[in-house]
Amino acid sequence: MRKLLLAGVAAFASVGGIGFMGSAMAQTVPAASQLSPGSITVRLNGRVNWYAGVEGSTLDNNSATGEKTSTDNFLGYMRLYPGFDGVAANGLHYGAAAEIRMNGGQAASSETLYVFQAYGYLGLPELGQVSFGQENGPSVLFETGTFEGFNDGGWNGDIEGMIPGNAIAVYPFPDSGSAYDQASSKIVYLSPTFGGLQLAVGFTPNQTAENTGPVVTSSATPIAGGMPRNMIDVGGQYTNKFGPLGVQIGLDYTNAGQVANTGDPDGVTGYKQMSILSGGATVSYAGFTVGGNSSYGAFNMADGDTFQLEPDGGTAAVGWLVGGMYTTGPLVVGASFFRFNQTGDLPGGIDAGSGATITSAGLTTGQQQNTGVAAGLTYTLVPGVNLFADYLYGVRQQGGYNFATGNAGTDNNQVQSQLFGVGTQIQW
Repeated sequence: MRKLLLAGVAAFASVGGIGFMGSAMAQTVPAASQLSPGSITVRLNGRVNWYAGVEGSTLDNNSATGEKTSTDNFLGYMRLYPGFDGVAANGLHYGAAAEIRMNGGQAASSETLYVFQAYGYLGLPELGQVSFGQENGPSVLFETGTFEGFNDGGWNGDIEGMIPGNAIAVYPFPDSGSAYDQASSKIVYLSPTFGGLQLAVGFTPNQTAENTGPVVTSSATPIAGGMPRNMIDVGGQYTNKFGPLGVQIGLDYTNAGQVANTGDPDGVTGYKQMSILSGGATVSYAGFTVGGNSSYGAFNMADGDTFQLEPDGGTAAVGWLVGGMYTTGPLVVGASFFRFNQTGDLPGGIDAGSGATITSAGLTTGQQQNTGVAAGLTYTLVPGVNLFADYLYGVRQQGGYNFATGNAGTDNNQVQSQLFGVGTQIQW
């Protein structure tokens, strides 16, 4: 059964092998409920990941910018997870946790560490817990059926960083949008588990880190995709076993207000209020797991990384994924397929000679479609050492948008990418 954990990792604790369907990169920590009253446990976990891959994409040789991408590459990083858990003599559970990440740089001197998450929590097993800070919200905690556990994380891993950014298929699930519901400052209530069911609610005033203030919510410069504010996130997850059959179901609804547009020189007239309904389910039997996830609503992922507001004149976004995997001993193999339709990227200029059409709302006439296939395996060599093998294939399409330049145009309206790679994760 799922136990009361830190809000930032609660949904990723393994429950009868089902929780592995969440993020392949989840960092679990000891639950405070495992400690005796008056005791404290301090930890410094971490991991080092390294990958080798060969990629090919439409944008490897970008004639618009003159850039050429090396199709073979090495990629790696380090992350640290400091924190502590304690139980007071009166039964109060409390603690804090952080995730420290390493940014990207072409030279070691340009690589630095930064705080991705940092939060504290207070709670009682019979009442639940409240956490506060830069942390995961319910949409991430209860995300179910995205099948990110059979290799580096499918299209939500790290190895796809070898592909040119505009050729990477946009992944439409909450744990990919870091500012949206992972690294923004929020407060979250996480209930105890009742008969396999756990609920949560979160509030995020602005899409900012916790040391930012005052927060600028509107400016005369473009707001890429719009900025959500006063976001309410409500979700739940049911996990149980019926004999040899394991079932997990997750559901979440997110609503956020819009930031008034004070003048976008690229012509976007305004944005709609955010409203997202998402859910997923998995069924496990004898090592096999199948399932999927879907999301629908008024949102957009204009820069391909975080959830933003749908612009006026746009269309509702819809994404879905199906997948399966098989676990036997130290080996996990699996595959997934996703498709995501959205308003898409906002053109940064008008190429009058191309014949591309821009609507009165400042958008291209073609909706963007993203398609991604992922397959691979994870092998646990010894405890703490995982080996990966990855294959990714992706397609992006948007009529009237040039993925090579970021402007309106009739060239490069469809781009493809493909990657083969291997890697290792060593964690402590």
